[in-house]
Amino acid sequence: MFKVFFLAIQFLSRFPTPQYASITAEEMGRSISWFPVVGALIGVLLVSVAQLQIWLPPEVVAGLVLAVWIWSTGALHLDGLADTADGWLSGGDHQRALEIMKDSRIGTGGGVALVGLLLLKWSMLVVVIEHQAWWFLLAVPVVGRIASIGLMPVTQYISLNGIAEQMFLHLNKRFIWFWISVLMVGLLFVSPGLLIGVLLAWFWMRWLMIRITGGMTGDTAGAMTEVVELAFLLGTVVILIN
Repeated sequence: MFKVFFLAIQFLSRFPTPQYASITAEEMGRSISWFPVVGALIGVLLVSVAQLQIWLPPEVVAGLVLAVWIWSTGALHLDGLADTADGWLSGGDHQRALEIMKDSRIGTGGGVALVGLLLLKWSMLVVVIEHQAWWFLLAVPVVGRIASIGLMPVTQYISLNGIAEQMFLHLNKRFIWFWISVLMVGLLFVSPGLLIGVLLAWFWMRWLMIRITGGMTGDTAGAMTEVVELAFLLGTVVILIN
């Protein structure tokens, strides 16, 4: 159990973990069940950094929180967002989009998507910090990771030797549905409107990735994480200011 937990941390973050000489595809697949827990660890880190609001203006603290957020994930999901945006604007068929998304270079679409998303996240973090909405900040990375693994039981995996392929084949669907249920019930309890907003973002992203590639890839799963996190933050801001 501890090994697959640490593998999940290794895959999703820069947090220190034990190093293993051998890792099987089954272990990587089982680690997916721990992704939301890793999201919670990231959330705790973000809330801790946000406590600097005692001494610094919320705009500055929001920038620091965002910087730590990017560092803690190694920009993994941001890279997926940029690649997905480039694939979206490729104007070609599914195979062409996959080839563009595999290119390590970021195109115009990817650059614009990154700048736009980071600016929006920063502006929303300012509001969250001003209102000291720490539970919402803690939940953001958890919601994003449940959204990405929630694709796996219902979306065909399509990639060119993607890193997530073997993980996809060995995932535990019962745990995936457990996390989805926890998220749905939790959001419904907090705010039905927030639940609807997150679901709309999720279904839109799933429709978009199928249109681009014919299914899901590691990159589109990362893009899903970023977009749903943004939707959750937007819904949080609406709740806080009303």
